[in-house]
Amino acid sequence: MIFKAELIRRVWEKVNVGKEGYKARTKLDDIELIINTFLEEMSQCMIDGEDINMRGFGSFVSNIRKGRKAYDVYNSQKIQLPDRRVIKFNIAKNIDKYVRGERKIERIEK
Repeated sequence: MIFKAELIRRVWEKVNVGKEGYKARTKLDDIELIINTFLEEMSQCMIDGEDINMRGFGSFVSNIRKGRKAYDVYNSQKIQLPDRRVIKFNIAKNIDKYVRGERKIERIEK
């Protein structure tokens, strides 16, 4: 599992490859602001019911799950669960092949 702080640090390192000096390097706070803003915008789009499609990465799709009848074990009675909205992530085909092991990742180190 990777936490947001680690993701920010990794992006910061990749952005600053080959840059020297205080003014040439991007600040860690700027990268954190960019990632936080990106995540907030994605969250707001999902709250508003919009689907998000990021070509080459995947898509977040909002679906309505129909209500159903269920059994409440604690009260020993049948209940009706209402319709609800769920978010589903569909991974891009090229990333899915890497995850399944059908392709090997070739990292380019500088």
